[in-house]
Amino acid sequence: MVGHVGQRSSTETLFGIVAAFLERRTWTQAELARKLETRVETVRRQLGELQAAGLKLHREEDHPHVYWSVPKNWIPGALAFSAEEAGEVLRLVSRAPRGALRERVVKMALARLANLGDSNAAFDPDAVRAAGITADEERWLAVVEDAAAGKVTLEMRYYSASRRHESRRHASVQRVEVGGRPQFVAICHRAGELRRFRVSNVFDARLAPAEPFRPATAAALATFDRESFGGYHDVGPAVRCAFVVRDPEAAWVAKNLPDERIEHEPAEGGGVRFSIETPGVAALARFVVGLGEVGRAETPELAAEVRAIARAALANASDVRDDVPPSRAPRSSRRGRTGRTTPPT
Repeated sequence: MVGHVGQRSSTETLFGIVAAFLERRTWTQAELARKLETRVETVRRQLGELQAAGLKLHREEDHPHVYWSVPKNWIPGALAFSAEEAGEVLRLVSRAPRGALRERVVKMALARLANLGDSNAAFDPDAVRAAGITADEERWLAVVEDAAAGKVTLEMRYYSASRRHESRRHASVQRVEVGGRPQFVAICHRAGELRRFRVSNVFDARLAPAEPFRPATAAALATFDRESFGGYHDVGPAVRCAFVVRDPEAAWVAKNLPDERIEHEPAEGGGVRFSIETPGVAALARFVVGLGEVGRAETPELAAEVRAIARAALANASDVRDDVPPSRAPRSSRRGRTGRTTPPT
């Protein structure tokens, strides 16, 4: 490496110094020289020239080191990213819900990288199939996020699916959850308690700074989370629920649970036993019913809900013609060569 020291051109060294300060704001002359594979004298001269040309460089001596720094706003009106960092930001943006905002940011990032001649400019955002979001959801989600970030009360026109009623209300947004369908947890000023709202049910929203914001305590949010199951909140006593899923379907179920807090362990006689303490027994029962013959409710409260849902489903299907053969056999009857059920991948 010694043979290469000092071989860089002045232009290369200047660009190298600027790139180094994009990476971090403070360097010693010796560190910069090692990074750029040049002499300390060369770095000192180039830094002096940049300072004389108007670049906001601050020099400080602390023997035996000489430190050079740039202020936080040394590139006014811009955020500095290296090409590698910009590629990582682009990768993260490509995982965001598909909508107008995502498309604008991806297009802008690709254009900036293309101007640098960087290989990330060939990154294909369509190769990542993120969940979609409607134009209205994107519009109101931005307002909800601003309300949460600024601790400002949100005024919205909201449709309650359970009551089939639309009303205007105030809410103090505590948390925004962006998944397949964006939601937010907020204190409803009318009810005076934490509620979960779907952005898709918001028809109008604006910030209402004149209405005092109501913060929730960490304990209240933790209780709210314990009382929620799979994105639904159910008030009531928590009940210990358990169900067993046979092998080999248990492996697939373990990776597709509706709530990440569900615990699982090997069951006696084979399969896996899943359990959770939750007030959302009805929501869990709907999941267990969907497992068909491969799942079995083990606790009485869960079993009662499963029976009620299954009986209601059978009653609703009793009026449908049953002389038409099914379009395909149910999954549980499709056997592989080993005679075992083939679960979805």
